[in-house]
Amino acid sequence: MALQTEIKDFTKKVLLLGIVLSFFINLIFTYISSLSGGNSTYAAGNDANFRRVSVPYLGNTGIAISMNIGLKDKQKQDTPVNLYGDVMPIGEVLADTSVGQKKLISSNMVAAAGYLNILKTDVNKLLDSATDREAMLESFLDQLKFRYISTNTYLSILSAQVTELQGTITTSNTSIETIKTSLTAAYKNLDYDKTEDLITNYLAEKQKNTYAQTYLVFLGKFISTYQVLNTYNKTLLDTLINNKEALVKNVTIVLPDSGTNLMKQLNLIKTEAEWKSTQ
Repeated sequence: MALQTEIKDFTKKVLLLGIVLSFFINLIFTYISSLSGGNSTYAAGNDANFRRVSVPYLGNTGIAISMNIGLKDKQKQDTPVNLYGDVMPIGEVLADTSVGQKKLISSNMVAAAGYLNILKTDVNKLLDSATDREAMLESFLDQLKFRYISTNTYLSILSAQVTELQGTITTSNTSIETIKTSLTAAYKNLDYDKTEDLITNYLAEKQKNTYAQTYLVFLGKFISTYQVLNTYNKTLLDTLINNKEALVKNVTIVLPDSGTNLMKQLNLIKTEAEWKSTQ
C-alpha cells in the first residue's frame, strides 16, 4: 500500500511538472514570435487596414482631414494640417485610370466631406466644452481661415486641371477622327495587320477620351462644391469674428417680437460697417 501511494504521488508530481514546463515553453515561443516575424506580420496587416480605411493616395491629392481645434501651440506645430499639397498631373491620371479615380475623384470627395464636417461644427457646444472659451474660439477661427485660404489656392489648381483636360479632349477628338480615316483606308485595301493595329489604337484613344470627359465633369462638380463651401465659410467667419466678444462671454441678444427698431437706438446691435468704424 505504501508503494502504491508513493507511485501515485510521483505520477502527480510528474504531471504537474509537465504542465508547468509546457506553460513556460509556450510562453517562451510566444515571446520569441513577438520579437520576430509575428509582430511585423500583425503590424503590416494593421497598416493595410489603416490604408484601406483612410483611402490610399489622399496625401498625393493633398488632403488631410484633421482639426487642430483646441490644441496648444506646441501641439499644433507637431500636428500640421496640410490640405492641398502635391497635385497629381492629368497625364498621370489618364495613364492609370484606377489610380486616377482614387487620386482625383475619391480624394476630392473625402476632402469635401471633411471640409463640410468642419463647417457643421456646433460652435456653442465646442465652446461650452472648453476650459478656455476664447482660446477655443481663436483656434476654430484659425482652422476656418486656413481652410478658406487653402481652398482658394486649390480652386486655382482645379481650374488649371480643367483647362488641361479640355485640351486633352480636343487633341483626343482629332486623333480619333484621324484614326477613323486611316482605318477606312486600311479596310478598303484589305490590309489586315494595319486594320488590327488601328482598331487597337482607336479603342485605346476612345477609352482615354471617355475617361478625360468623365474627369472633366467631376472636376466641374468639385469646383462648384468647394466654392459653395468657401462661401459659407466666409459667412461663418464674418459672423464669428464680429460677435467674438459675445461668444466668449456666452451672451445672448434677444430680438423682440414687436420689432428691432429700438435695438439700434439702444446700441444693442450694429451693422458690420458700424462696428468696424468704432474699432
